[in-house]
Amino acid sequence: MTIQLVGMTARPNPVRRERILQEAEQLFFARGLKGVSMDEVAAAAGVKKANLFHYYPSKEALEVAVLDRFAASLRKRVTEEFAAEGRDPIAAVALMFEEAAKGMRRRRYRGGCFAGNLALEASDDRESVRTRVARLLRFWVAEVSALLERGRASGFFRRDLQAGRSAEAILSLFEGALLFSKASRQPAAIDSARAMAVAYLQGFRAEARGAKRSTRRRSSGPDLAYRT
Repeated sequence: MTIQLVGMTARPNPVRRERILQEAEQLFFARGLKGVSMDEVAAAAGVKKANLFHYYPSKEALEVAVLDRFAASLRKRVTEEFAAEGRDPIAAVALMFEEAAKGMRRRRYRGGCFAGNLALEASDDRESVRTRVARLLRFWVAEVSALLERGRASGFFRRDLQAGRSAEAILSLFEGALLFSKASRQPAAIDSARAMAVAYLQGFRAEARGAKRSTRRRSSGPDLAYRT
């Protein structure tokens, strides 16, 4: 079958490309990769299907482009949230869960974490998607690990804290809590997971037993679970 490209210029329009990616991400986030057709993406983006295929010759190519765009955005936010020097590492981890809970309440417990959703849906039959989600999660774990390692090096945590393993466990707890919250339509799982992560890290505090330190702060920072 030959697809005629209607009304296309020789060079793709970057504004139109961005609109396609935005609309596709919204649809994929709401309904999953398999629940969205190229016809629906074209309609949402306001382009003809033939034009959509000019930008992305297959649905998998579109899925990969959407995931790459999402990953770049999340990497930027994660870096901003965890890379700042002098951050209270326990407060930063607690905030990640708190912002996730706010996002889930705002969306009425729909959506969850976009990366987690893609991992569940695509890991068995879309290797191009699985490998990208895996790289993104490894980056996220590395940023949390670096945050905890700075706390260990500065004396905030005891020397026996294993930053890498702790970061991986915290992100696993985070992703599982979002999935549970999405299924139950309740915030309790995220709140419980936050409390567990905070208690675990508090157990490695280097300060004298009985000393109190706040693990909460007000923030207008990014919602890491928005599509997290």
